[in-house]
Amino acid sequence: MSDEIVFGSGADLSMLSASAVREALTDCANLFHRATGHGSTLRFDTSGGIHKRVSAGEKSDIFASALEPLRELAAHGLIGTPVAIGVSRIALGVRKGETPPDISTVEKFKRVLLDAPAFARGDPAGGGTAGNHLHDVLVRLGLLDAVKDKSILRVGGYKVMAEVAAGRAAFGLTQGTEIAAVEGVEIGAWLPADIQLVTTYGVAPGVAPRDPAIAAAFIQFISKGDGAGAFARAGFAAP
Repeated sequence: MSDEIVFGSGADLSMLSASAVREALTDCANLFHRATGHGSTLRFDTSGGIHKRVSAGEKSDIFASALEPLRELAAHGLIGTPVAIGVSRIALGVRKGETPPDISTVEKFKRVLLDAPAFARGDPAGGGTAGNHLHDVLVRLGLLDAVKDKSILRVGGYKVMAEVAAGRAAFGLTQGTEIAAVEGVEIGAWLPADIQLVTTYGVAPGVAPRDPAIAAAFIQFISKGDGAGAFARAGFAAP
């Protein structure tokens, strides 16, 4: 899966997007290009990676990431004001057609992890929202060392689920929106409520977009216009 996607000339808008928003934002960029003729270039990272890149001075016309990190960047004057666009939860993903394990309670979740030959999750070093949360959950449940050798760590939920699709992991744990976007896998179960993380994602303009009018039009398109449906199709709930 490419780390860069270009529509049209790619010259009108540059976008830096979190992995969890990739499918929906790509759909929106395509729809926006077809509706207006404006091209765009999309690049991808984790929410934590985007925060580090922007804090270090990287510029873009549009940013799409977890809402709280975007608000923090906006508070420091590094990006424009973010708008909420959708809500995602963490799920367990399996290969299509496979019976998912029962993780309906925390105790059952613990047993599934301990019994699995190998499973994939986000590498917390990569700064992903799901990866960081799952690391903290494993620490809280006292499982981090017990599952260390069977954890396949990848940066980005798409790469997590690629391990499942390839048969190298029995299941993957990441944002449901990322599972829904990978061919050959599907959402098997949601994390139990006691260890679930509900994340609101947002979109924001850069502080000095190359064409402020096009950037503003895209955010309007994505939040209230024809592009809003792309987030529902990608598995996001309304914010």
